[in-house]
Amino acid sequence: MKKIILLLGIMALGSISFAADCETLYCAEPYSLTSNVSRFFSNVTGQNFLAEKIGESLTKKAIKKNILSGNIKVNLDSYSVRDLKAGKFKSLEITGKDVNVQGVYISYFNAKTLCDFNYIVQDKQGNVTVIEDIPVAFKTEITEEDLNKTMNSSDYKRLLNDINSIGGNFNIFQITSTNVKLKNGKMYYVMKYAMPFMRKSQEVVISADLCVDKGRIVLADTSFVNNNMSLDVNKFSRILNYINPLDFSAKILENKDARFNIENVKISDKKITVDGRMTVLKDKE
Repeated sequence: MKKIILLLGIMALGSISFAADCETLYCAEPYSLTSNVSRFFSNVTGQNFLAEKIGESLTKKAIKKNILSGNIKVNLDSYSVRDLKAGKFKSLEITGKDVNVQGVYISYFNAKTLCDFNYIVQDKQGNVTVIEDIPVAFKTEITEEDLNKTMNSSDYKRLLNDINSIGGNFNIFQITSTNVKLKNGKMYYVMKYAMPFMRKSQEVVISADLCVDKGRIVLADTSFVNNNMSLDVNKFSRILNYINPLDFSAKILENKDARFNIENVKISDKKITVDGRMTVLKDKE
């Protein structure tokens, strides 16, 4: 079940910055299910309940193998034991708290299928095929602390080193530290940098709004909070977009097997809340 777990679980973590077109919800009508009698006995005997719990446990273990840390909860609703074994189920909901995926930190995420019929199959080698598109609603919460922990990861530091190596070649400023603050509905990016022939490092603070544009989160109304060196805000904005921790998280977690549509983004109480919808795409025949 590795593919479906990664799609419905880990991709929900990284859905904050992907672009997508708006789409109409489409749900496949249930087909090739076991008989009503078979489903009835599967439920009244408790076999279906036991199968759901086993499926939830296996799903949880599969997700935990692909994250560094975090608490995962899984809820699976199936038609019957035989249908579940065949890869047909009613719904799947995955919730994560305090998750670390490849150095990307997220306080909370929830992904839940939107249709009452979902169909995937798995072969003996463990390869999973998605038979029908699976629409999923998601919600993600990323705190100020999450962003700063992500920016302290080794991969993000390598990103800064790439910029510094370019700056060193041209004898211009070097970024010495970065952090983010969330306040009054805005993101504040605090950057310290050193310049040639200056003893003390300088600090620049850039504020930005977050908004949704064509299904993607973008930085808007970028401006300096302080600007002791009379720097060009447009040049710093380009640098900021390159090292934007939200975009960095998305690139780390990018997956081509889903289509995303961000619907809302909001900053409040030192956290960013994002919700929207994604569709796990069926495999081509």
